[in-house]
Amino acid sequence: MNRKHIIILAAVISFSTGLFAATSFSGYAGGKLNYTANPEAEEYDPDLKLQAFFAGQFNFTQNLWSHLEFSINTNDLLAQSIFHETESLFQIDEISLIARANMYSNANYFSVFMGTYDPIGSDIFLQRYFNIKPINSKITESYLGLAGSILYPHFGVGIADVIKLYNQPIAFGGYVYLNHEDADYYVLNTDLRFATNLSYLTCDLAGGVGVPLADKYRGEDVIIAVEKVYWHAGTTILIGNNFTNSLFMQGGIYNASFKAKQDSSIVSPDDIYILIEPRILFKNSHFNMSLYSLPEKTVAELLLVEDTLGVNLNLYSEASVTSSNSIVFGSHLSISLIDKNFKDLENIADFTTDDYNISLTPYIESQFLSGQLHVQATVRFMELLRERTGKAFSVDIGYRTKF
Repeated sequence: MNRKHIIILAAVISFSTGLFAATSFSGYAGGKLNYTANPEAEEYDPDLKLQAFFAGQFNFTQNLWSHLEFSINTNDLLAQSIFHETESLFQIDEISLIARANMYSNANYFSVFMGTYDPIGSDIFLQRYFNIKPINSKITESYLGLAGSILYPHFGVGIADVIKLYNQPIAFGGYVYLNHEDADYYVLNTDLRFATNLSYLTCDLAGGVGVPLADKYRGEDVIIAVEKVYWHAGTTILIGNNFTNSLFMQGGIYNASFKAKQDSSIVSPDDIYILIEPRILFKNSHFNMSLYSLPEKTVAELLLVEDTLGVNLNLYSEASVTSSNSIVFGSHLSISLIDKNFKDLENIADFTTDDYNISLTPYIESQFLSGQLHVQATVRFMELLRERTGKAFSVDIGYRTKF
């Protein structure tokens, strides 16, 4: 994101706080420590890494507010000393300004944004416009922001306009934004989105195109040349709800392209996102079975998924400790294939023990102070068989709070 643009928008938001006496603030923050062995070292070399995020909302009036979100992802804190400098990745994920106009039959939300705004695949859009509890899969949790996994982002500098009907649980809108996802040129994107939240059906559907704004055609300078068009689409569907047996599904394609003089679209299996998760509710427990094929970039940011293709079985229960506190305890059993996607299943007979992983991750979650504490330990059985004992175990401790 252009630093000049960030400074300008941040200055506008800062100046706006001085214009409205009723300014208020709310936000989320979270962080996770991961202790494991360095996967690239031949001998045991402990790694301690930190992921953290902050997301805030500044309310200037009832009809004008802004969002700010950023994250940090560090390298090994133990490489030198935790009190010395550590290389890390810092990212401003979102800066946005939203204005609401209350009409006769709907509310209109107009936004100006930089970064990743209302990404497809996250349930942030559904939470913001329908005020629902989270519905996303537990295996797509992340401590690098509120979004979790993303089918495709509304990423760049742009505007959005969303209409939420009063008498129907429907929201729809459009996005126009500019980014540099193409290696050579800026890309102008336009997207449409539709979402609904019924008693036994929740659906979020979006799609759009991106046009690289080339300034050369066959070596000649031109004003604009369009030689290819990117397209992307994604959906999140929950049949049922959080209090019934249900089926959760996500699917998406990002950066597929049409080129001039080609009749077919170019789609890479590595850019396809698939998650199918039946959820079974028992009297005192829950059972989720997740079948997934995810892009490598998505997997790199997740807490519980380490490979791109696999099955995850999650059994968990909730027990009340006090009237205001409860403990969730459970376990994930994961069977996954290394560096594979759903197309590779055609050659499943050729897979060897070096191609897959099996892991068990017991975990516990509890209210602690004003937030939620998450502790988990992972055992990777295939690493034990490969006689890499040090890499077979890891521990994660995470904490989230709202203020």
